Amino acid sequence: MIRPIHPNESYPWSLLLDADPEKTVVEGYLYDSQTLVYEEAGEVIGVLVYQDQGTKWEIMNVAVSPAKQGRGIGGQLLQAAEKAILSQQQGAKHPLVVIKTGSLPSAALTLYQKQGYVEKDRVKNYFTTHYAEPIFENGQQLIDQVILEKQL
Repeated sequence: MIRPIHPNESYPWSLLLDADPEKTVVEGYLYDSQTLVYEEAGEVIGVLVYQDQGTKWEIMNVAVSPAKQGRGIGGQLLQAAEKAILSQQQGAKHPLVVIKTGSLPSAALTLYQKQGYVEKDRVKNYFTTHYAEPIFENGQQLIDQVILEKQL
């Protein structure tokens, strides 16, 4: 079941930090954002954080428990966020949604592309200049950031 996080509920930090490993970075956007969780048998196994940035919406964080990946949960969370964004729009018929991620081939990048997000830009050396510790995906260090967009 996908639902908004309850106001007094603890955030699923292990999931959030799996997608973005610096807690201070996550804290910097978490409290100004909206959070959806995917719950199964009373356990939160997926999370998605999205934020209204005025002229666009940004998906800030998407994570699914490693043991539950590959079951379409990330795609369901993205679709639920898009539906929520459409319902919150104030006049704009086709809001722009942005996702930023590492440029290396990954399950996340593949998911976003399958959901219709298209690469619009790259930021060279983003992960080496914005994070204190190196971040690795599938044994390779993340260096560049890719920016994907989708018009709903």
